[in-house]
Formats: sequence, C-alpha cells, structure tokens
Amino acid sequence: MFKLRRGAYRALVIVHVVSSVAWLGLSLCLLVLGVRATGAGDAAGQYAAGTAMSALAGALAVPLGAAALVSGVVLMLGTKWTIAYTWVLVKLVATAITFALTVFSLRPGLAATAASLDPDRLQVLDNQILAAPIVSSSVYLGAVVLSYVKPWGRRGARVPAPARVPARSGR
Repeated sequence: MFKLRRGAYRALVIVHVVSSVAWLGLSLCLLVLGVRATGAGDAAGQYAAGTAMSALAGALAVPLGAAALVSGVVLMLGTKWTIAYTWVLVKLVATAITFALTVFSLRPGLAATAASLDPDRLQVLDNQILAAPIVSSSVYLGAVVLSYVKPWGRRGARVPAPARVPARSGR
C-alpha cells in the first residue's frame, strides 16, 4: 500500500472526475441519438443518428471508461478510500462491469447497427439500442451519488452500541 502525494492526488482526482463526467455525458449523448434513431421518420436522420452513435462510442467510450476505471483504482490504492468501504467496492464493481460491457457489447453492437443502416431506406430498430445508454447513465449517476454521499462506511467495522439513556417519567 502506498500513499499518494498531494500533487499526484489532485491530478488523479481531476482525471477521475473529468473522465467520469465525460463518460456520463457520452452515455447521455448516445441515449439522445438512440431515441432519434429509433423514432426517426426519415431514413437520412436515422442513418445520421445511428452512425453518430457508432462513431462516438468507437472513439470515446473505451478511453473515457479506461481513464475513469484506472484513475479510480489508483485513488483507491493510494488513499484511505479502499475497498474496505462498501461504497468504493460497489463503485469499482459497477465501473468494471460497465467498462467490460462497453468493450464487448456496446461498441460492437453499435458498429453492427450502423453498418446495417441505409441512408435511403428507413428501418425498424428495436429498443435494444436504448438499453445500454439507459443502464450506463443510471450506473454513472449512481456512482456520482455514491462518491458524494459515501454511504455504508467501512465493511466489518463495529458500530458502537448506542449509549443507554435512563427512562424518564412523563410527569
């Protein structure tokens, strides 16, 4: 175990917050584009939204997710906020799962959808194109709440028994 120096800590917090917020922003952009692609009334609009989704996810999802995950792990290892805290463990697991789903499901799925779209022919797209951005946006918003609220405390820590207060009469 090591302790991060002040400058390194600040730099990592900035990298972590910026990459995490950008990853959330990307997810929300994919959701808006997915709504546009599934509800489009014209083939050109559907094609533009679908190809934009694939391009954004292909260019930004992995670097942003990797930066958020790696900076979070380094912060976890170099500060008092270790996986001994339940909220840190939950954030780590959620981030790792969403990153893996991004790499192995989201990007290939959006690339396949974009490849199947035709700017001259409107297609019926299932709502699966919306599932990933909805889930990931929810997970990232939950991570923001966990980071701010820091619920649950340390795992395995003993909670002191409440002090006994003598009973008083209502008279």
